[in-house]
Amino acid sequence: MQEKVKGVVLKTMDYKEKDKLMWIFTEQLGKLSVICKGVRSPKSRYQSLVRPLLFGEFLLYPGKTLYILNEGTPINSFKALTQSLEALTYSSYYVEMADIATSDQDPNPLLYRNLVTALYLLESGAVDMEVLTLAYEVKLIESTGFRVSTDLVPFPVSKAAENVLDFIRRTDMAKVHVLKVEKGLQKELSQLTSYIIRENYPRRPKSLDLLKYM
Repeated sequence: MQEKVKGVVLKTMDYKEKDKLMWIFTEQLGKLSVICKGVRSPKSRYQSLVRPLLFGEFLLYPGKTLYILNEGTPINSFKALTQSLEALTYSSYYVEMADIATSDQDPNPLLYRNLVTALYLLESGAVDMEVLTLAYEVKLIESTGFRVSTDLVPFPVSKAAENVLDFIRRTDMAKVHVLKVEKGLQKELSQLTSYIIRENYPRRPKSLDLLKYM
């Protein structure tokens, strides 16, 4: 039976001569591994569909080990995010963290919604990129079974930083644009989330170090 799902493409990889593999993060089914047959052929109408960051609707057929792409329609390609190195770096970090923090076919609707919301907010420019990233990290960590807590790190965290952390926890992702955080507190909280990510997930995102120099 075919599955019709909405999802964000987390990553892709060339496979064989004309095919590609892609990993889609969906609300209902979690992360899915999908083979896109013939998509690298110049005549394929789905070339523009199979790329990271794209948010779309997909019609998939379950195979023995992989889903097979039958059809797809873009909802938002987030093309604007690719026009800025900074926005592209942050958005790539968001999808990479979602990939690292999830297992195949293990649904996490809250993380899915937060990822989609974060990409739309980043595209809109309505929120500071560093604050948005901090909020996304906190919500990702806590939606995947871990805690962002000051008693889990081997360094002091100020009361002001704890207050910001509490606000992020209480605030819906779509409303984090109202949050204003001083650069010093951003750096303090980023150190906290980076430590927890490093200690609890199987690998660190490649884009994480790059963000520190931007």
